[in-house]
Amino acid sequence: MSHPLSKIIPGFNLHSYYAGINMAFAEVVGAGCKQLALSSPYSHEMAQEMLEASEYAATEYNVELMVEPDLLVTKLFPHDIAKDKTVILIAHDTSVLDEYKMLKKMKKYSNEEGNPDDLEVEIAQRFGKLLSYDEATINRLLEKNG
Repeated sequence: MSHPLSKIIPGFNLHSYYAGINMAFAEVVGAGCKQLALSSPYSHEMAQEMLEASEYAATEYNVELMVEPDLLVTKLFPHDIAKDKTVILIAHDTSVLDEYKMLKKMKKYSNEEGNPDDLEVEIAQRFGKLLSYDEATINRLLEKNG
């Protein structure tokens, strides 16, 4: 897989790039600036390749990880943003991962109920707050992708 930066940076290495992103997110989450961060969407193979580096970052900054092969789909992002991809969740603590899991249960219920708009918006807003987005950002993303 090529990346646009490979045309700009001589010797660009995709694994190092992703490891750097996850280190930065782990630092930001560990410092309390964000409750939850999402890695880039990876192929399942790439996710396995990135796991050890992500675990290193988690240990370094005292955060929790969760490998998510089925990312929560909300009105915040395009529905196919992580289709057939794996994302590594970087969380401040286990309560953040518990909240994420609760949102996944809400989404399952919403799917069973035909995805009522009010419930879909609530799930998206709560996910945005979990990602530590401000209200303006949440509203902008809902308008763009909802």
